[in-house]
Amino acid sequence: MSNYVMSDVHGQYKSYMKMLKKIDLKAEDTLYVLGDAIDRGPDGIKILSDIMKRPNVELILGNHELLMLDALKNFDEIKSKDRHDTDDIDLWLDPCNGGEYTYDNYVKLSAQKRKAIIQYLENAWIIKKIKVGNKNYHLSHAYTTLRKSKEGFRYGDLSHDEIWDIVWMNIFDRAFIRENAEKLYPNKKAIYICGHTFTQRLDCIDDLGRGLVYHNTDYHGYHVYNIDCGMALNNKSSQLACMRLEDGEIMYVPLESRTK
Repeated sequence: MSNYVMSDVHGQYKSYMKMLKKIDLKAEDTLYVLGDAIDRGPDGIKILSDIMKRPNVELILGNHELLMLDALKNFDEIKSKDRHDTDDIDLWLDPCNGGEYTYDNYVKLSAQKRKAIIQYLENAWIIKKIKVGNKNYHLSHAYTTLRKSKEGFRYGDLSHDEIWDIVWMNIFDRAFIRENAEKLYPNKKAIYICGHTFTQRLDCIDDLGRGLVYHNTDYHGYHVYNIDCGMALNNKSSQLACMRLEDGEIMYVPLESRTK
């Protein structure tokens, strides 16, 4: 039985499926996807649907899933001439966030399937804490909350403002570090794994310029991994990374096909 983590697939279904084959995911294994399964790439809904049907795959909400939830909270009114509160869907569909592929495929689904996806996201983890061997792992898309919890937090456990910070904050931003230097994380004994900030920005690249997992055992006093290797960039440097927690082995799948 193995535990795996990956993050920021960004709608690249072919690369996602290739990774599942590469790690040979078995029924007794568990895979944690640390958010941003959707958007930018063409097949976010296909990835979400695959995650939902696998009992051994758990999604931890990312900022793009939160954008989707906010945008679709009044889905039946989105195209209504009387609707004025379009800020959320405008933000999601803005090219800077790349939600159009996901939205276009979502509206093609039956009402029942649309409802199932929203209910699934509303029950997803925001922070998941697990123990593998003698190591405690804190899994989230980007950051954390200093509130205490044994297992973590689901979407319904936290306020929208709390969730926003957890899925959006960039722990590698200098201003953020200055502001939070005294206590970046709640527990110095845990190992923190996130995505959100592609590692090319952290100068973690291989000889071909492709993103590599960032690992620092003393990041301002904390043990941190970042496993977002730039699928959102949609270029030759993009890779999908997956780490096995039992032994720390990291596997990579380069972006399978670029989208325009």
